Amino acid sequence: MENTPSRRGGDVQLREIRWGSREFAAEVELRYRLLRQPLGLWFSPRELEAEESERHFGAFEGRRLVACVVARPLGQGAVQLRQMAVEEDRRGRGVGRLLLDFAEAELAGSGFTEAVLHARETAVGFYEKAGYAVDGEPFEEVTLPHRLMRKRLTPR
Repeated sequence: MENTPSRRGGDVQLREIRWGSREFAAEVELRYRLLRQPLGLWFSPRELEAEESERHFGAFEGRRLVACVVARPLGQGAVQLRQMAVEEDRRGRGVGRLLLDFAEAELAGSGFTEAVLHARETAVGFYEKAGYAVDGEPFEEVTLPHRLMRKRLTPR
């Protein structure tokens, strides 16, 4: 195992996922199954290649990836969190929040000062509880209503 920051949260281990690794393949499968497939969408090779410049974070129970989120640098201290997915049988158990807190701490420690995201309308409450604020009017993305949300990041 390579030297990547990790933290344990109960039975969940949180760590950064290396692009192109087996864990990355599991992450792509999880995101496809939960976020893309239900909408009839897929990932193109070009999309996945572009993710090499992004940071990927995962929550694991043993060797099983149960949640993930991708961070895309935007410039001027901002980062976009995207493609957050949590296994259905792990929702409501705090795994998503643990992962979000971990990713935010890692990103803040790397100098990012603001996180932005496009939250599905159904997930706005989750992000509000984590300190995000809605910015602007609803918009459609991948056929679903979304809201732009923002949060200041501070190193811990």
